[in-house]
Amino acid sequence: MRSCPGNLPKYALKSSAPLVLLGLCLLGLSSAIQAASEGNEAARVAVAKAQEYRSKGDVRSARIELMNATKADPEWIDARILQAEILLKLFDGIGAQAELERALELGINPSKVRHLYGHAFQLQGKWDKANEQLFAVDIPEEHEAYAARIAGRVALQTGDDALAMETFNRAIALDPKDADLWVDIARFRAGSGDQAGAIAAVDEAVALEPNNIRALQHRGELLRFQFGLAAALPWFERGLQIDPNDVALLTEYAATLGDMGRMTDMLTVVRKIISLDGRNARAFFMQAVLAARAGKYDLARILMQKTEGKLDDVPAALLVQGIIEHGEANYNAAIDRFTRLVSLQPNNRQAQNLLARSYYLAGNPGDAVAALASQVDDSGADPYALWLTGRALEALGERQKAIGALNRAARHDVGPESAFVPDVPMEILRAEANRDPRNALVVVPFIRTLFDRGDFDAAYDKAKLLQAGSPGASGAHILVADTASALGNYDEALRALEIARKIHFSESVMLRMIDVLRAKGSMQQSGEVLAQYLSYNPNNIAGLRWMAYAHLETENWEVASSILESLRKRIGDNDALIMAGLAQAYTGMGQTEKAIRAGQIAYSVQPSSPVVSHLYGLALLADEARGADAIDLIEKAVTIVPENTTYRESLSRAVSVVAQRRKS
Repeated sequence: MRSCPGNLPKYALKSSAPLVLLGLCLLGLSSAIQAASEGNEAARVAVAKAQEYRSKGDVRSARIELMNATKADPEWIDARILQAEILLKLFDGIGAQAELERALELGINPSKVRHLYGHAFQLQGKWDKANEQLFAVDIPEEHEAYAARIAGRVALQTGDDALAMETFNRAIALDPKDADLWVDIARFRAGSGDQAGAIAAVDEAVALEPNNIRALQHRGELLRFQFGLAAALPWFERGLQIDPNDVALLTEYAATLGDMGRMTDMLTVVRKIISLDGRNARAFFMQAVLAARAGKYDLARILMQKTEGKLDDVPAALLVQGIIEHGEANYNAAIDRFTRLVSLQPNNRQAQNLLARSYYLAGNPGDAVAALASQVDDSGADPYALWLTGRALEALGERQKAIGALNRAARHDVGPESAFVPDVPMEILRAEANRDPRNALVVVPFIRTLFDRGDFDAAYDKAKLLQAGSPGASGAHILVADTASALGNYDEALRALEIARKIHFSESVMLRMIDVLRAKGSMQQSGEVLAQYLSYNPNNIAGLRWMAYAHLETENWEVASSILESLRKRIGDNDALIMAGLAQAYTGMGQTEKAIRAGQIAYSVQPSSPVVSHLYGLALLADEARGADAIDLIEKAVTIVPENTTYRESLSRAVSVVAQRRKS
């Protein structure tokens, strides 16, 4: 009897004979084992074709040929086993189990298929049954690596990271050339926050088996996370060239196209998914998103119902369900959805804003204020959250507090976004961090608290220790960058952000890099970073904003107006800064009427904003009949921010221009 690895379930220590009998009993097999066939000619031809398709990665075609084989010779065990293996690749655990049961009826030794049985149970979420098979002591040596790999998946899915690492390591020791194993390890590392390790693992999988669909899919997923949406497409498309009907790959491809704004292409792929899998929840969900964006809430609701509740606990689905209810003015139902979303993602500011808006429109301003409290108390609060808090406070009769919130929203100068600070006493956070200085789960909250209190030196020191212990986690490098920037050490901040960018070039990394480079005076380099980010994420709103502002700074008015108009179509007229930017661009282009209309809209949204007042005033200054109004608005901007030299210079110029006009 072989020895078992440590920390395995007790049932793994049972003898093999009882397991065989138990397996037969549990499966309800006939006591009379039938004589199995060796495969007739038609079945063998079909199996040969199936093997050829399988070698090319086309498992759906292989499945069809194996169906022909089992039809031609229902009692050929080899065909049943091959069909079970193909069904497992298609994520059909129930179908695979049925084929394995038939093979057992035909007389195969249960020990020879325990690894496949465990895999079938794993796909069905039957963790205990899966482990009974995967940790059995009679598994043949040639299948031990497979069993260990699937046991690692089960451990990962049940939250036992220690056992997952142990079983994956055992699988590596047994079969380091298994591409599927390296894909599983990549997913494990990514879930543990080791993005760099995940990338290395999936690269190993692709190197071992260049046509492995799952390896190509996960490489695309990691590139999507690492650099952005566009970076993933070539990998998904490469996989679809091998198997154009792979539903899992098609689903990721469609989701990426949708996130890029390529809705027509997404819809084409989604329809193909539904033709292959008529109950695919994510396909119906993507159609629902498209309908909700178009304001077709009735259709979106019908499409969400077709998901059959499979996505009800998924944050993105809760968001769409809430938007549907909100769009149909069912505010209490929207509150229910957004409350659940916030409970799952307490730091999701969009969810907080939507929840607060639903409360406000439902006539519960107090709840709206409470929903936004964590943001409003933060130095990096979202301007919309501040504005909505101000309106809710007005409804509660708390006028002074409302004025404070509205003034903060109007200035647009809300400070850098700081991390959410945990509601835990400082002494406890310090003790936990000192006990385990390289454990991100306990150190990050401590660093956040130090940062929030302004103790940047201590926060920086702790962040450097965490960075040393977690070199594959982009978040550790971002913390170093934030604390270094707070100390004015922009070179150190940039070095940390460059490392973070190689691991995960996210929106937050991009925005931080631009801030640091602009602080260093490296305007051209900041533009290069932005351009690279947008090449991967062409529809990113934050990136497009920065691109538009950069063109406004260099007086490329037409380019700036084009970008801002596209954002306006997506967001609407309620973004004061976009409308003010359009006013500036159209003023520069000499299109005074358009500039004034844009400025008027911006001013109606945020009349106390100095940015809006200044740019609207400049638009009015271009109209000879509105000079006095222009001076009033620019004076207002100066009154709000008297230290702003640009506003003061604009006021002097406006006064001079109007005086000259009066003389002439």
